[in-house]
Amino acid sequence: MAPSNDLDDGGGAAANEIGRGTFDPCPMPTAPTPPIIVDPALAARVSRVEQMRPHELREVYRHTFGRDTASGNRAWLVRAITTRLREIDRSHQMPVALAVARELAKDFGCEASFASYLETLPPCAPIPRPAEDAFERPRAAEGRDRRIPPPGTVLVRHFGDRDYRVTVTEDGFMLGRHRYRSLSAVAKAITGKHWNGYLFFGLDRAVPSSWLQGHQ
Repeated sequence: MAPSNDLDDGGGAAANEIGRGTFDPCPMPTAPTPPIIVDPALAARVSRVEQMRPHELREVYRHTFGRDTASGNRAWLVRAITTRLREIDRSHQMPVALAVARELAKDFGCEASFASYLETLPPCAPIPRPAEDAFERPRAAEGRDRRIPPPGTVLVRHFGDRDYRVTVTEDGFMLGRHRYRSLSAVAKAITGKHWNGYLFFGLDRAVPSSWLQGHQ
């Protein structure tokens, strides 16, 4: 009877596994699958977009893509905006993911190969996120901030070497051909810096009731 191989050191079994093409003499440790992390801010933006009306979506589209659209197809606008928001979010996650990958390549001793691989990738600079107030839905008329004059009022603000005329509308403010949802967004468009919109336009106090009654 042939002697038992129960106490074999594994060499014979290894040879058999190599012959079947299933044995790896230098197995690579398997990293645990990272959990899928959903940014709460992204989830909130997507949720707000999904509740908007077409005219609101067109404004958000302009902030998100940097150009206007004449589309009134609500389903298409929602899909286009939410897809772009996820692309923007991934572009901000990519530098972190690459940093983690570099550390793993270092641990496994393949930094040079990984560096060569990175050279084949296209640039992955983070895409600028649209302003948060682009996703704010307009207040109902009864909940209108009393510091804001009635729709149709034209606010004039001198800045730099020119006067800027801003028209108050039912759901925001018009500066030239562009609509903004808040005075702070208008002030940033004019100055390039963050401002409190009420202070910038001198509306930091509520408009008197007597003024409102005479201008409605």
